Amino acid sequence: AVDLLPDGVAEADSQAAETWLLRFVVSRSGSSAPPSISLSSLEEEVLASLEWRASAQGRPIVDAAREGYTKAISGEKPWNNEPVLAAAPHSAEIRPFFTPAKLLTMRNANNDGLIYVIRAGQVNDKSLMSKVDADELADFFLYAKAVNERVAARLSANTGKLSSVVTVNDLSGVDLFGDSRFRDALSAASKTADSIFPGLAAETILLNLPFLVRTLVKVFTPLFPPSVQKKLKFSAFDIAPPEVLVDQASSGRAAFIADVNKALAS
Repeated sequence: AVDLLPDGVAEADSQAAETWLLRFVVSRSGSSAPPSISLSSLEEEVLASLEWRASAQGRPIVDAAREGYTKAISGEKPWNNEPVLAAAPHSAEIRPFFTPAKLLTMRNANNDGLIYVIRAGQVNDKSLMSKVDADELADFFLYAKAVNERVAARLSANTGKLSSVVTVNDLSGVDLFGDSRFRDALSAASKTADSIFPGLAAETILLNLPFLVRTLVKVFTPLFPPSVQKKLKFSAFDIAPPEVLVDQASSGRAAFIADVNKALAS
């Protein structure tokens, strides 16, 4: 199972192993305070995560995540996203719909956590879903989470803090009559990841909800697992143009991260 887990987790009594197991505890409590939980149920959750990683669905995803992550950190640059995209499930069909400005991950302001941005309103979901089915798209999203798990593990090792991922879903321009299978894939991936990668997801910010949806927000909320529903935030602010957001040194990207922090504090 060594290759199914982030680096160092399979080493007995390692800091990485303790951090990985801590995520299962934290996911139960919703905080870093030790909750009152059953060790047997905790063991079941750990085993369920391992079983999924070794399953017919999970194994190809975690293998691809390991491959993409390893290549991403092995070059001259600190991070090369090209091999991550290339290794993704159904990359050839899905990648054209998710340019870096529509789906990207960045460090937070303190460099001890991640911000995962998906601009769902900018994705042509009807065209996308003519290329793949909901299960295939869900595997793509799970792959992204598996990669983020490895990045978060590395950040945790470097900072001594339990690194997590804030998700920002920008719904500007979303088609209310778009393909429901796209939403089904997002929902399926979120629910599966909640048990496979516990303690990884922090808050989810639903950004720039259309006016009509603001009155129907309860329709969106059930798409997320209960643990995520408790962390939902709603906000509205303009995201920098694509070419600015992907520039790590741009003031627009820094302003976006600052806006995310404000939304989290609200």
